[in-house]
Amino acid sequence: MKTLSSRLPNHFNYQEKGISYALRALSFPNDFPLLYKWMHEPHVIPQWQLNKPEQELAVYFEKMRVDDHQRLYIIQIAGQDVGYLEIYEAKRDRLSLYYPASENDLGWHILLGEKNVVGKGHFKAVMRLMCYFIFEHSPAEKIVGEPDENVKSYEYVAEEIAFEVQQKIQMPEKTAILYHCFREKFYKKCGECSPFK
Repeated sequence: MKTLSSRLPNHFNYQEKGISYALRALSFPNDFPLLYKWMHEPHVIPQWQLNKPEQELAVYFEKMRVDDHQRLYIIQIAGQDVGYLEIYEAKRDRLSLYYPASENDLGWHILLGEKNVVGKGHFKAVMRLMCYFIFEHSPAEKIVGEPDENVKSYEYVAEEIAFEVQQKIQMPEKTAILYHCFREKFYKKCGECSPFK
């Protein structure tokens, strides 16, 4: 049976302010050197805590790849591989222990690994890319996320991409902020910049 996340396409292209953004399905083991590099970047370590030895990290991503409640992607900006995205089915994820997940809710974990794109104004566009990707290719009425409360980048862009704070949730490894992004509100806020009109 095809799962909700497995039905997502392998590629997605998006343009904003003349800059091309894209997603491509993770290719393993080809992309592993990138993942290893990014997980050991000082700006990534505090949030992801995956600065593990090579073999241990390879085993981690092998397990992630065969977990059919999620899809793994590489984020591209202007043709350069710059980051990593996980899209997961919230109802089948541990996040469902913390809020009443609907059957079609999809969630995300995202990182920009390349230092040359961090802090350059790309984060908002990458978040919109992810939202359009999910809403255009799934029946999800809501996108959910649970970043660590200490990661302020989401707080700065939330309103512009219709992400609404629901509550704080205490997870074993972090105090997280639960965000919801509703399809209707997202298109009301961002529809005018939709690449699909």
